[in-house]
Amino acid sequence: MEPYRPIRIFLCLYESVRLVFLVWAFVQVQPVGATPFPLITLITPGALFFLMALFWLLDMRRYTAFGPLFLVGKGLGIITTLFWIFAVDIYIIEELRTVADWFFETGFIFFLVLGDMLSVGLVTKIVRQ
Repeated sequence: MEPYRPIRIFLCLYESVRLVFLVWAFVQVQPVGATPFPLITLITPGALFFLMALFWLLDMRRYTAFGPLFLVGKGLGIITTLFWIFAVDIYIIEELRTVADWFFETGFIFFLVLGDMLSVGLVTKIVRQ
């Protein structure tokens, strides 16, 4: 069995779910009258994480060298997401209709941050093999 195959499968599944959620969030949660196209381009770098996990799933030996780049990108993603939660989310509260909407959105963002932290730990384990 290939080394770390279950971890690579989990990473690929997590990154695909993460990308689908981000696309959904940028299309659904936006100011009234805004078009989704300019905002959806902001998640394009997130698609690269999915592709990296997919390439690792297909051929780990060839793409192992890109592990540190993956880690740096995830680290920056975690930092910017946390900044977004605490700095920008104050303005979004006015756009959301209820407190339940705010908890739903913030809960999913924290889920993404925790998933990203878990993926950083798993990728670190893979890279150090």
